[in-house]
Amino acid sequence: MKKRLGVIGVGIGGSYGTRIHQNPRAELVAICARSLDKLQKRKLLYNNEIGANPNLYVDVDEMIEKENLDGVIVATPSSTHHEIAIKAIQAGLAVLVDKPVDINIENIIKIKTALEISPVPFGVIYPLRFHSIYRGFKDLVEQKKLGRSLICDLRLKWFRDQAYYDKGGWKGTWAYDGGGSLMNQGAHPLDLLCWLFGRPVKILGDFSHLAHNIETEDWASAIVEFSSGVKCTITTTTCAKFIDGDQICFDYHSENGSITLVNGVVLEGKDFLNENPSPFAHPVEDFIDSLVQDRKPFIGLEEATYSVELINGIYRSAREGKCVYP
Repeated sequence: MKKRLGVIGVGIGGSYGTRIHQNPRAELVAICARSLDKLQKRKLLYNNEIGANPNLYVDVDEMIEKENLDGVIVATPSSTHHEIAIKAIQAGLAVLVDKPVDINIENIIKIKTALEISPVPFGVIYPLRFHSIYRGFKDLVEQKKLGRSLICDLRLKWFRDQAYYDKGGWKGTWAYDGGGSLMNQGAHPLDLLCWLFGRPVKILGDFSHLAHNIETEDWASAIVEFSSGVKCTITTTTCAKFIDGDQICFDYHSENGSITLVNGVVLEGKDFLNENPSPFAHPVEDFIDSLVQDRKPFIGLEEATYSVELINGIYRSAREGKCVYP
């Protein structure tokens, strides 16, 4: 029997609904958002492009009550994740939350408490962990193919115009986005750093908004030590215009060699890094399989907490003007 799923939030959540509909083991039953107009436009797209016909809701509680769901995907503004996830958990539904799991540790603890009372499958969407190159990078680090890991520098250099931040009214705000280039764009590669090297244990950071009219940062930089002992420098920005578009670059150095990755392509160290294809193209497919196979999703709450600790540690360090120890 197909798993009956709903999607809450129809921005990026719209693409998650498409993935559900295209999976033979799941059914897109309902979509929910605050704006009925956005819901109707999304449903029309579904009707025309993929033939999906989900029910529409502007109230999460009503959707949970009326639909016999197996699980939901939460893709609303980051600061609202915990409130919606907890409602679903208390209703006994499996939950998949878009990155970051929430904007601070206090909210994440609330989710953890709800899961302790009502244990249900819970996953977080970090697609880069399903990329065959990054999975190969993980294998190289774990198996110490180049000896002990020493350094890994991350540079996320993207461009977003002012219209990007103005649209929707929540991006680039502390209350809803929880941050800027670190919390929004940087959440993906910072999660990879934590996946590769463990929890952050020492952070010295700075941030600013240089070219956008926003509350939060469009540039940040930090020096970080992870529990594995690996030292990293991190830079994220949405001010960088490249002819070839946005870039995410990792420079990894170990005892016996180096790896350079740019946008998931190996530029240095091709002889050392072997791809490791994932059985699933995206966390949504993994989530559906976890429900069918009665197992935990690949990325759980605890692991997803580390990058939020790291991001908030950078903000705290900058505000206090000193190293912090999460």
